[in-house]
Amino acid sequence: MDEEMGEDYAKLAGLAAEEDLEESLFQSLKKRLPWLLILLFLGLCVSTVVSMFETVVAQLTIVMAFQSLILGMAGNVGTQSLAVTIRVLMDDTLERKQKLYLIWKEVRVGAMNGLIIGTCAFLLLGLYVHFAKSYAWGPAYAISLCIGLSLWLAMIISSLTGTTIPIFFKKIGIDPAVASGPLITTVNDMVGVVTYYGLAWIFLINLLHM
Repeated sequence: MDEEMGEDYAKLAGLAAEEDLEESLFQSLKKRLPWLLILLFLGLCVSTVVSMFETVVAQLTIVMAFQSLILGMAGNVGTQSLAVTIRVLMDDTLERKQKLYLIWKEVRVGAMNGLIIGTCAFLLLGLYVHFAKSYAWGPAYAISLCIGLSLWLAMIISSLTGTTIPIFFKKIGIDPAVASGPLITTVNDMVGVVTYYGLAWIFLINLLHM
């Protein structure tokens, strides 16, 4: 059981197998480097997307302060959905109907968690922006509303990706534990960036002209 758990944990980190202290440098590199190279390319894609919103950051610098909050929460939700999905997919007799129910359940969980977290962010961050950053009450809560909505949407989409990506890999014959962990982290970064800066551009800049 200990060996099996260690192997599963290694796969979620993007390793082909568990490492130990006796391995050579080359063996460790062989296990880690392939996925890191793939993620480097995907990370460049995320950076390209971020650069598309340079005008948003230039016009409303404060939004940069909360980027890590959005990305972190999206990543956390995606990891939770991934862990649940990997465990369920261990059952090879799982039917299509059950997989669809799993996706629907995780999206609902993500939506409810996102609603609660987003509401808390809206209420608390409005106070923070007003008192710590000296914004008037209206703009402060406009910014916090944008953050709250971004959290809600990002958590819904991250729940969806955290469930569908491993199911897709399982379908095409790729070990979902190996492929999903690092990939979902990067995909959810992309989701968080587009959701957050897209809403900031539409809501804060175009509608409210901040």
